Amino acid sequence: MKIRTFILIIFLAIYTSAYCQLSRSEEQKLDSLMKENKIPGASLSILKNSKVVYNKGFGISNASNKVNEKTIFQAASLSKFPTGLLFLINTQNQIFDLDNDVNVYLKTNKLDGYNSEPNTIPTISQLLSHTGGMNTHGFLGYKPNRKIIPTIENVIDGKHTFLWESEIKIKNKVNSEFNYSGGGYCYLQKVIKDTKGELFRTVMQKELLQPLNMKNSYFGLNPNKEDDIAYGYKNGKPIKFGYRVYPQEAAAALWTNSFDYSQLLLEVLAGLNDDKSSILTKESIALLKSPAKLSNGKLIRSGLGVGLQLDENKKVKGISHGGANVGYSSFFYLNLTNGSGYVILTNAHYANLKEIKNLITENIAEN
Repeated sequence: MKIRTFILIIFLAIYTSAYCQLSRSEEQKLDSLMKENKIPGASLSILKNSKVVYNKGFGISNASNKVNEKTIFQAASLSKFPTGLLFLINTQNQIFDLDNDVNVYLKTNKLDGYNSEPNTIPTISQLLSHTGGMNTHGFLGYKPNRKIIPTIENVIDGKHTFLWESEIKIKNKVNSEFNYSGGGYCYLQKVIKDTKGELFRTVMQKELLQPLNMKNSYFGLNPNKEDDIAYGYKNGKPIKFGYRVYPQEAAAALWTNSFDYSQLLLEVLAGLNDDKSSILTKESIALLKSPAKLSNGKLIRSGLGVGLQLDENKKVKGISHGGANVGYSSFFYLNLTNGSGYVILTNAHYANLKEIKNLITENIAEN
């Protein structure tokens, strides 16, 4: 009897820790904010002390289903963070040197230099930190029934794309300024494909998502998981065909839920604390969170696939990234000092997440 009681106490402690981070009134407030901002559904995970202490779905994934723990969303530009981690893993394995220019690894579609510096090609780290001088901020995706979905080579060359989607190339002097570029990540995707001899999504699955047991996460769309998709909405109405297809996988094509995505954050914390279970070394985490340095010596708040938050002494205390695809909006934040943070994924087009983020941040600070 005593053993059973002890087991029950342990179970309740674990259950409370995992699922009672937001109070009922806070959950009601979150529901209210979602309605105010026309956000049909959301997946939320909260981290405290380097553990996921809360994981819950809110609202609907489509007209007939509610969001649950398996529901996956397009993470949009949150895809860039795992792309950075993939390059760090391969740098550890001496496949890449982050300071080599990308043409070293490209078999085709090599970059031409900027007109005033024809021999200057951005490095891998410069493309990861958006200091490579590249054009093309982001992408609108393609309808799933489109006759021709462009390959990554097509995207780079501006072929079989929308009329307004030009060739991806260097538009500014390399390392002269921060210029957010999903286009640069297309070249990083091509680097992975040419070096590994496999599609980016295949390499990502084998080298990052599977080792971290991210069972509900995919780059591209796994047709077998269609039933688990949160379909995109715009102004409270479902978008036609439910979602868009993004061949720009490294920049925008991750499907995941907040709990799965949290495993990436936990992995960073493990590497930061030199945990042997991590697939990332402490040196890699130092590179991840190092502010990029421009040619004029200025440091910017951008690391390798993440934005950086600084403390009052201008030391990096946190990493974050936001995302917006057609029909989806997302955000994550991780405090590297105390292991707290959160991941929120929604199926709302360019959703206003400010008040929701404030609610979560206040909760983390109070508990």
